[in-house]
Amino acid sequence: MATDSTRHAFRTWDDYYIPGTTVLRNRFTGPGTPYGEPDPGRLKQLEEVATAVRLQELFDDPIQGRFDYDHMKAIHRHVFQDVYDWAGEERVGPAGFMSKEGHSYYPAGPALTEAAEAEFRKLVAKDHLRGLDQKGFVRGLAESWGELNVIHSFREGNTRTQFAFFHQLAEQAGFTIDTSKFAPGAPLRDDFVAARFHSQDSGSNERLAAVLEQAITPARQPEPDLEPVDKAQPQTIGDRPPPPARAPRPAGPARRPHP
Repeated sequence: MATDSTRHAFRTWDDYYIPGTTVLRNRFTGPGTPYGEPDPGRLKQLEEVATAVRLQELFDDPIQGRFDYDHMKAIHRHVFQDVYDWAGEERVGPAGFMSKEGHSYYPAGPALTEAAEAEFRKLVAKDHLRGLDQKGFVRGLAESWGELNVIHSFREGNTRTQFAFFHQLAEQAGFTIDTSKFAPGAPLRDDFVAARFHSQDSGSNERLAAVLEQAITPARQPEPDLEPVDKAQPQTIGDRPPPPARAPRPAGPARRPHP
């Protein structure tokens, strides 16, 4: 496994690759593999296992932040910290528009940075989609999701980062996204992918909203006690005070060292 002392500098698109290949440099290094795992199939397996663990950590204990660009970068850093040296960093290439399966994304550089910052400023102006009914929330969510996706801030891992970020955003706005409906092989997966491409090609996020709506519900409210406790009464034997609240994780570099 690579260490911080062997971290490679990424300044151009070609810097992302293991020399002479189209495989991304990665942290799964070893004897004879100084740039990481060179087999793309094996790398995919290792990446999926490592990121699944980190994503579960975020669902159990979300990174606290302001739902801004730094917050999204912190989520990406956490998810991909075991896989790529550039986890949490805005991509440095390509210089022109990036294309994937015939669909275009922003070119790297100042225009990408400003476009991302502008979208997060819109979220602030919309109070992070709080106080909306379900239809209004879904519409606002699709608008932000579609626009941030076409910006595509990271070299790899944008979709997983988006799901973690928007799942947390939905929770604070009083809604829940059932992310299991978008997993590979799940009913909405193909529709979701097609809807995002449609957003890129047409500039309209209505189709994305229609797909997201099928997986969004109001967050469940705590059920009231059937027998309210008389707080004036002393605690009985066996009662315990609630544990102290856990300090929120800062939106900064991942705390866990690389194994």
